[in-house]
Amino acid sequence: MTRHPESSSSDERLATFWVPMQQKSLLVPQVALAEVMANAALTDAANAPDWLLGWLDWRGQTVPVISYEVANGHSAAADSPGARLAIFNAVSEQTEPRFFAVRIQGIPRLLRLSDAEVREDSLAHRAPLERMAVITQLGKASIPDLDALERLLTALRR
Repeated sequence: MTRHPESSSSDERLATFWVPMQQKSLLVPQVALAEVMANAALTDAANAPDWLLGWLDWRGQTVPVISYEVANGHSAAADSPGARLAIFNAVSEQTEPRFFAVRIQGIPRLLRLSDAEVREDSLAHRAPLERMAVITQLGKASIPDLDALERLLTALRR
């Protein structure tokens, strides 16, 4: 967070989403999420990487759906009964497609966190698509490396 001299650090809170996943929840900025929707039928992704679950027709666009866990080198587990799709905005101007979806395991929770409420989990193993492992009042989470994730997606051509 950027500090402003005239403001108190206790007043500065970043709007984030706590996103439930199979192994460790994600902590993402509110602006990264475009929508959360029920699980939907996907178009098959033949000859694609194992982390690409398929393609979703969303608002007139074809959006890739990924398994964040598999893209990070973990094995996929069975989805929870509350599994959903989180539609993410691409953060880089160069990324195509402009949106992508991640299979999540429940409804994200909106949190407003200050720097003091998030600390690095220095003992955690950092996965390739993880910018940082953190600890918050809700427990351990991963801050995903959205730039690295988007680099994976730019190689996809439908």
